[in-house]
Amino acid sequence: MKIFQPELEDQDEGYATSFTFDSLDEQNSFASFLENMGIGFLKSKFPVIEDGKMKFQTGFVVPVPKPESEPVHEVEVVQEVSEEPTDEVVSKKKSKKVPKE
Repeated sequence: MKIFQPELEDQDEGYATSFTFDSLDEQNSFASFLENMGIGFLKSKFPVIEDGKMKFQTGFVVPVPKPESEPVHEVEVVQEVSEEPTDEVVSKKKSKKVPKE
């Protein structure tokens, strides 16, 4: 199996990790592994040159998940008002006005 891992700046431009295989058994085993791990992949044919002739080799492309900015959620604050009477006492200070002499 051959692996191509793009640089970070290439990933930003849409390049993804790809895998090519030496045999069909290796390809099928790796496909089963990716499926069991829940990793999505695309099957693709890659052009290769062997002995001066262009051939196509089957491989997998695993897209790099792009980090998504978290959506801004508005939070609504609801204050519940109880209709039951409470024993809460509210005290008020009384002030007296003193006349100036």
